[in-house]
Amino acid sequence: MDIKMLSIDDIGLSNRCRNALHAVGVHTVGELLGYTEESLRDIRNLGRKSIDQILERIEEYKQMNIEGAGPTRADPSVDAEKLENFDAWVQTDLGRDRVLCWLKNKNSSINELQNLSAKGYNLLWLNGYTQLHQIVFLKESELLRIPRMDDVLVSEIVRLCRGYLDDHKKEILEDIPAQTAASSILDLLNVPEYHGIILKYVKTNDKKIEDLGLSNRPINCLHSQGYNKLSDIIFLTRSELREIPSMGINSIDEVMAGIKDYLSENETRLIAVCTGNKKQLLDDDMIRDLILQQYRKIGFSGLTFKEIMTRLHLPQYITEDRVKKIIGSLLAAHELEYVDSRCYRVYEKFSDFVESCDNITEPGKTMIRKKMEGATLESLAQQYRLTRERVRQIIKRDVAKIRQVYRIQTGNIWFDEDYFRYFYAHYAVEKRDAAVWLGMTPEIYNYLELMDVTPGREELEKALDDQKNLDLGLRLRIKNYLNRNKLYIDGMWVEKRRADLEEVVVRKFCTENTSFQEFGHIYNDFLKKENVEYDENIYYTDSVLRSRRNQLADARFLLWKQNEQIRYYDIESHDFTELLDTLNLEAYENIQLSTLKFVEQYPEILQKYDIRDQYELHNLLRKIVPEGSYHDFRCGRMPSITFGVFDRDSAILDILIDNAPIQLADLCNLIHSEYGYDPSVIRAYLGSFSQYYHQGVYQIDQEIMPEEHKAALKKELTEDFYYIDEIRKIYHKIFPDASLEAVNPYNLKVMGFVVLSQYVVQNYPSLEALCEDILTREDILDLRPYKRRFVQVQMFSQKLRELKRNLQVVEFEPDQIITFRKLEQCGITREMIRRFCDAVYAFVQENSYFSIQSLRQDGFTSELYKFGFSDWFYANILISDDRFSYSTMFRNMILYKGCKNITIQSFEVNCIKAHGSIDTYDLMTELSERFGCHISDRFDILYKVRGTDVYYDEILDRLYMNADLYYRELDAVEEL
Repeated sequence: MDIKMLSIDDIGLSNRCRNALHAVGVHTVGELLGYTEESLRDIRNLGRKSIDQILERIEEYKQMNIEGAGPTRADPSVDAEKLENFDAWVQTDLGRDRVLCWLKNKNSSINELQNLSAKGYNLLWLNGYTQLHQIVFLKESELLRIPRMDDVLVSEIVRLCRGYLDDHKKEILEDIPAQTAASSILDLLNVPEYHGIILKYVKTNDKKIEDLGLSNRPINCLHSQGYNKLSDIIFLTRSELREIPSMGINSIDEVMAGIKDYLSENETRLIAVCTGNKKQLLDDDMIRDLILQQYRKIGFSGLTFKEIMTRLHLPQYITEDRVKKIIGSLLAAHELEYVDSRCYRVYEKFSDFVESCDNITEPGKTMIRKKMEGATLESLAQQYRLTRERVRQIIKRDVAKIRQVYRIQTGNIWFDEDYFRYFYAHYAVEKRDAAVWLGMTPEIYNYLELMDVTPGREELEKALDDQKNLDLGLRLRIKNYLNRNKLYIDGMWVEKRRADLEEVVVRKFCTENTSFQEFGHIYNDFLKKENVEYDENIYYTDSVLRSRRNQLADARFLLWKQNEQIRYYDIESHDFTELLDTLNLEAYENIQLSTLKFVEQYPEILQKYDIRDQYELHNLLRKIVPEGSYHDFRCGRMPSITFGVFDRDSAILDILIDNAPIQLADLCNLIHSEYGYDPSVIRAYLGSFSQYYHQGVYQIDQEIMPEEHKAALKKELTEDFYYIDEIRKIYHKIFPDASLEAVNPYNLKVMGFVVLSQYVVQNYPSLEALCEDILTREDILDLRPYKRRFVQVQMFSQKLRELKRNLQVVEFEPDQIITFRKLEQCGITREMIRRFCDAVYAFVQENSYFSIQSLRQDGFTSELYKFGFSDWFYANILISDDRFSYSTMFRNMILYKGCKNITIQSFEVNCIKAHGSIDTYDLMTELSERFGCHISDRFDILYKVRGTDVYYDEILDRLYMNADLYYRELDAVEEL
């Protein structure tokens, strides 16, 4: 096949790269080769990482010299018999092992399976099958165990694997003569002459039985026979394992699989050791060791990838990609760490190694431990009844022994604490300041004293220019220390102003209810602990308490509640659209409610927004809902809110008339249910109705309605639902001179209505049945008129949540629902929805934010997309799945893979951290174009990240993930 005709879908590019290239008409390798870095920048949705990936592929194919590539010359050494009977030979154990060895050496990936469907590729890749040797000999039954794999895909994968082997059989057989007769380690295990060499290798790279991934039963069986390490069982046969008591067939299979896995991981190197093949001996583990050896010479300095390659002097057949993968494994194992384009060695802490070192006595360990904790030689001498000099000698001897053991075991001479050795030996800094500002804890100080390092006396300002011996990170911390005219708290510089410091103290110490009086003490104590000199313009004094109380009550970083209690709550980090939509404030007119009614009626939404009681909700509404909005909304005394004009006594009298005779407790419960007032407060409101109260019961004689009136009224009441006030108006219209007291629960029940507090239902056995019928009667329903109609009916919103959670209805646009019955008629099944949720869960990275729009941009596709619904529909399907969290942000639904209370603040910070640093307008563009958010003002996103680690530079109008990164970039610019 002409490589130029190869599809870009088959060359290992990410979904984002492929989508962007297809969008500009680039579909094959030949069309891709003409692009440069500059022309790639003009393609939308390609970032730096994507461009680098594409350039890497272009360079690979250019190096292939595809212009002159021709057919490979046949090697006369190919075994003609094996070539003719290749299909049969490849099914033998030796044939399979040699094919697997060839594929591993070739590092063949599943990208090489031509015409493999995108779905098949994704299922294999997402489940860890990235290399051909992992799948080429899998049985159909084994492939079907892969989640969401079906028979059609299995047949496709098996067919393509067979075709791949058939296309490459000459290459496979050509490579066999170059290999030893025993090309598989399993072959070598059967040759006694190699047992000594293999055993020596295994002992050098031994594993405990517990580390083989076995279940408890085989582990216990092996231990009972004295087998504790892999080297003890490496040559055991199935027959020998069967003789171990209690070792069943499944346990034997586990043990043999564990041995085989180890041999497979070390196969190349084992064969090289046995056959003396030096080229194969330079395997990944050897290269890994060579990389780590470089740091023994440079200590805590970092190396770029180019510097590592230069130092290793590797043969040309060791590719850069291979070394990058090995470095990646070292980073994953935390043996190296990657900071600012350099790799640094991770060293063990001295204090940790002391505890694990068995080469010194327990008293010696204890002395060293106590010395690290700050004990003096004198106190240790008294405790152990020794002379001071003897204690010093014991500690010195054991420290030297520990360092010797550490060097023998790890090859390292540095401990983690030695990072500060040069700095400590040259520069003067106060011990407390070094701990707070530089991360040089008292334990590190004590360690350096233990090592007899003499402290330096140089001025700290000179350290800023000591680039040769102090890395950028430490110099940045020194710079921050010298810039301590501000307070650096939790990764942020804070101006020494009362208003700024109040927010910091509330955020740090008032995450739970705290009284204002207690806060004043906490605030002053905090300033003292931060060594802020007394200043009446900063500290709390008796003269400013009242003004600060008023300022805090209005602050948008806390909730102010009953008894002057405060709790940290960052209002600006939330989008309250969903909360306000749920409370449906616009539907209330001429009524007063206690916010306790909302707390009891909508517990789920309040829990989602972390609103804990009616007082917090009252304070929040006061701060986010403008006075006069929503039909003259006003916040009264906590926790009441009022819409328009409301006569409380008249409202209570209506309830009394409708429900008398009624006991006091029952009346309080009815009023509470209707208006949310606290029962203890309701009793005070009932003082105006004492004339109706006698012997624990409120009694108002209910007037009997004439039969002809009942018949006429019944004829007019054709709807299924009425508020009792509405019925009174209708009755008055029919019979202007009749008494409205005749419209009471007794007469309404006689007329066949189900009477519930302030409203009635007919034609349905219950209010719940009516609500369910309304919500499912029509295939498509506009919720807005019903939300207004049933604003005071808790059952309606409760039933809507239940139906959405069970997917009986789905919100396909804001306040527009469609029944699942209709979706089924369109061809959508519950199984399709389950597959959609599973596919999204598998596609999205753990603990990451996304929207339906960002899913599409990343290349996610679904069979549901063909039905043409908006993103709102697909998002509402996902929020029915408990594996996802969600919130409405900037007028769009943002989702999160995992269970977490997400906010605009956490979402924004995550986006900024993904870039490290980003211009404000670039962030706005990303939130808009990638996630579908609607942002009208840049200050919206700037205000949301206040109080986080994010650092904002006003001059550059740029956001940084933290202040350290900002100063590192600043230093880098200064060095240029």
